[in-house]
Amino acid sequence: MKSLRTMCSAFLCTVLTTGLLCTSAFTNVSYGAVVRNTVFTTTASMSSALGTTDKTMWNPSFLTEVENTYWSFAPSNMLGSTEITLDMAKNNYRNLEMLLDNGYTMSYSTLSSYCDEYLAKKNGSPDAFYNILHSCLGNPYLTGRPEATVTATTYNGRDYSKVFDAAYYLSAHPELVASIGNNPAELLRHFVETGIAKGEVGNASFNVATYAASLDASVLNTQLSSASYKALGTGKPAPTGKYSYSWANYYGRYLGHYTAGALTQSNTSSSKTSSQTVGTDDDIDSMMLDGAEDNSAATPKNVVGTYSETSSKSVYTNETVTSTQANLRPLAVMMPTDKAAQPSYGISQADILYEIMEEGGISRQMAIIPNWTGLSRIGNLRSCRLYYIYAAKEWDPILIHFGGVAYMKGVINGPDMNNISGTYEYGVGGKAPGAGQFFRSNDRTAPHNAYISASGVQKACVQQGYSTNLRAGYYNSKHFTFADGVNTLSDAPGAQSATNIDLSEIFPYSKSKFTYNASQGVYYKSIHGGAQTDAINGKQISFANVIIQNTKWKQLDKKGYLGFTMIDSTEDGYYFTKGKCIHITWKKTGDYAPTKYYDDAGNEIKLNTGKTYIGIAQKGKSPKFS
Repeated sequence: MKSLRTMCSAFLCTVLTTGLLCTSAFTNVSYGAVVRNTVFTTTASMSSALGTTDKTMWNPSFLTEVENTYWSFAPSNMLGSTEITLDMAKNNYRNLEMLLDNGYTMSYSTLSSYCDEYLAKKNGSPDAFYNILHSCLGNPYLTGRPEATVTATTYNGRDYSKVFDAAYYLSAHPELVASIGNNPAELLRHFVETGIAKGEVGNASFNVATYAASLDASVLNTQLSSASYKALGTGKPAPTGKYSYSWANYYGRYLGHYTAGALTQSNTSSSKTSSQTVGTDDDIDSMMLDGAEDNSAATPKNVVGTYSETSSKSVYTNETVTSTQANLRPLAVMMPTDKAAQPSYGISQADILYEIMEEGGISRQMAIIPNWTGLSRIGNLRSCRLYYIYAAKEWDPILIHFGGVAYMKGVINGPDMNNISGTYEYGVGGKAPGAGQFFRSNDRTAPHNAYISASGVQKACVQQGYSTNLRAGYYNSKHFTFADGVNTLSDAPGAQSATNIDLSEIFPYSKSKFTYNASQGVYYKSIHGGAQTDAINGKQISFANVIIQNTKWKQLDKKGYLGFTMIDSTEDGYYFTKGKCIHITWKKTGDYAPTKYYDDAGNEIKLNTGKTYIGIAQKGKSPKFS
């Protein structure tokens, strides 16, 4: 099978290119999820480890170490004539999953023969790549797999009616008249198990070769214009401009088999469907939306135990919450301030909203969302920076982001961090935990159209072994001190009137501003000169408390990446509430320690019940208010 041979060679080339040697320890960990470096020998053992009957949680590839290797461009003549470029590597996981999943487009003997051939080339000496690939032969999808459930239009629940017509297929394959005859279900079985792998046409209205040519042209154009390709400089190999090396993946993309989240209905032949994986993110162009997961450990990561929050008051807002809600870990969601990306989905659910500058003279937002389980669309999502992680940690959240930068290495992949990322977690490397749960929409262009849903978050947490309940040892219930009643600052020394807050000196691109609504007692936020709203409900976001936190900072490199001193005890800021403002100081003593705010008399400030905006200001830049 050409696609398998090419794919496996690509895996090998990449491992050799990066100089990383793969190792694999096959441990039997059973915590509600399939672990890819665990070898299951029966369907029953796999189902037992899953802890669920949801077949979408089954993951049959078991190639953790290989797919966590950083994919890169390499000369097209590497290892003979094998082509290995970023687009090819980007599709390797998808290829293997499609080959091994319910489509049954690869047999046990096909994989076994390839393993034997590869071992022979190694003179009978197995290496780590061989061991990992060979472990797939223990997969119940290849050995003792259940027979597919097939109807006239569906194969294992997947609807193929858009690409298959039994009468057309039978007329195109007269050799099947004697063996199958006019049996629509069995003809569909033949089409899925045999015809698709060969790129055969299943009806008169869809030609997979024409569709593939159009999609590949779009992929090539995106690759040629991508930042990662241009950065290679002179002598760079030409991109292959291939979406995939498997016909099954073109069919799967057209039919929407790789989509996730709330927008799975947009399954058209357009080159911009909701499952689109071409395009670029701001930090890395190798999209992994179609399923590249990292399930390297499905047990809860470094958790001493589950924290039991007994208070019925939210630590974020002081509002009454249920016990279930009080014990649910929040999401820390990276959202852009880009004008083209507005409005965001789910931002009004943020009880805490951070805004911090980054490189390029633009700011970014991190939304702390405690009540997230009902959201069908969250985002759009952008990459993270190191200082956001330190701001996030004190809330013990699940961090949702789309990649990051190299400065995050060592922190983002620490054993305490639980993050879900749409691509490599620190941009130039790391894992991509939960990447298969992200999806793209049609209403905006990349990088402004990447999202995740609450169900996607929950599935990713199961796959990664993340606890969705607060973790003992990390969670701290002593954050803000809230006022008994209403704090009007009327008696506060040095209080000034502040019904309008202008942050354009701090955030010159977003020009964030706040206008106090006296009748409601909250500040309404504006961005780019207009109301900042939530795309879900169209409402302008508002806050009972606005904090400006002056912070030491520096430029880290020539690219303009910034660093902020998020753990400190010597800086000041401002607190705004109820149309007034006072000068404050702040301190944070450790990663998971809460940031505390004090008035000039040394008393901890008392926030008003409601949501809080925290603007991290570069020291030397001040808010304007009147």
